[in-house]
Amino acid sequence: MEYKFNFLEKTHKINLEKADDLFKVIINDKQEYNISDVEVESNLITFKADNKLHNIYFYSNKDITYLSIDGENYTLEFEKDISTKSKSGKQQKGNSVFSPMPGLLVKVSVSVGDKVKSGDTLAIVEAMKMQNELPSPRDGTIKKINGKEGEQVDALQVIVELE
Repeated sequence: MEYKFNFLEKTHKINLEKADDLFKVIINDKQEYNISDVEVESNLITFKADNKLHNIYFYSNKDITYLSIDGENYTLEFEKDISTKSKSGKQQKGNSVFSPMPGLLVKVSVSVGDKVKSGDTLAIVEAMKMQNELPSPRDGTIKKINGKEGEQVDALQVIVELE
C-alpha cells in the first residue's frame, strides 16, 4: 500500500507491505526497514525496526497527523489522492478503504452493491475520541464490507473493498 504525505514542504512516499507478522517499509524508494513486534495501545505504537525498539505517540486531526518518534516531534499532512502502482508499474487507483489506526467502527455508510463517487464517506472509525471519516479513493461499486458497526478494528485493516 502506498501513502504520500507532506513533511517540511516536500512530498514523501511510503510503501508498506505486510507478510505474516512482519512489515516492510520503503521510504521514497530508497530507505528500507523491516518492522516487527508491533504493538498498538490507544495513541502509542511500539515496534522494532531492524531489531531496534521504537515508540511512536500519535494524534490525528483530519488530514494532519502529529507524531513523536523516540522524543522527536513531527507534523505530517497526508495527501488526499492516495494511489498505488501495480507490479507492472501501471498507475492504478486503490480498491480498498482501510482504518488509519486502531479504533471502533462506529458507522458504515454503504452496502454491498452501492455505487459511490471518489471522496464519498464510506465508514467512520473512532479513535482517541476523534471520528475519522474514511473516504472512497475512487468512483466504483461496493464489493465487500469487512466489518460491522460497533466492532474494534486494527490499524491498516481493510474495511471496504471496491469493484
